Amino acid sequence: MRYEGEEKKIPLSPIAIMRLILLFFIPIISYGLALVPAIFYAYILLKYLDITNLLHLVAFSILLVFGYLILCFSSIFSSAFFINTLSLKYNEGIYGKSLEDKTAFKFALYFALYYPTYKLLNIFVLPPLKSFFLSLIGCKIGKNVFLAGEEWISDPCVIEIGDNTMIGGRALITGHLAEDKLIIKKIKIGKNCLIGGDSFIMPGVTIEDNVVVGAKSLITKNKRLEKGKIYAGVPAKEL
Repeated sequence: MRYEGEEKKIPLSPIAIMRLILLFFIPIISYGLALVPAIFYAYILLKYLDITNLLHLVAFSILLVFGYLILCFSSIFSSAFFINTLSLKYNEGIYGKSLEDKTAFKFALYFALYYPTYKLLNIFVLPPLKSFFLSLIGCKIGKNVFLAGEEWISDPCVIEIGDNTMIGGRALITGHLAEDKLIIKKIKIGKNCLIGGDSFIMPGVTIEDNVVVGAKSLITKNKRLEKGKIYAGVPAKEL
């Protein structure tokens, strides 16, 4: 699709305004609820520990790490609850970019609920928790998938990752493009694949089993990488 510039007029219909309000308040409610267990945990610690005492202060600092884990779990379940209850998972297709388009609204709200939680899980790099969260919000993710850290999977509900695949650090996997329209296409990564760090995988890509993608490679949209081969470069080519 040829890009011809942004829409000149931002729609301000009643439905667009209502969706804009929901886009603001639903994530606030979701993350507010996620904070409750962590805040309660901190309250209990402060109730029984005297932080003016050096040993208590050290204990409090160490125990706060468990508070981070509590926040991770509560954020996972809160975000997944709203995404699934509100049926925010979307399918591949071509859609409008304004909030008047139902899928564009679902896309924006899904992102607002997903992004902060996924970034939270990347602070200490917790691959099993990340895989668990992705599976809850629509990603078809196999066993023993390793997400190395700071990777970004932008559209989990249209992405499939096979067993024993490793996604390198800072890799970007995106199932959408925003050209004249919002274009969403599935991405399938097979089993036993290695996606190098800083790679960029675009919408519509299919990577068959046992493929290696070199670091900093660009896999252009709709490309198919054949089973058992090695690809690298910008754009990626078979080696």
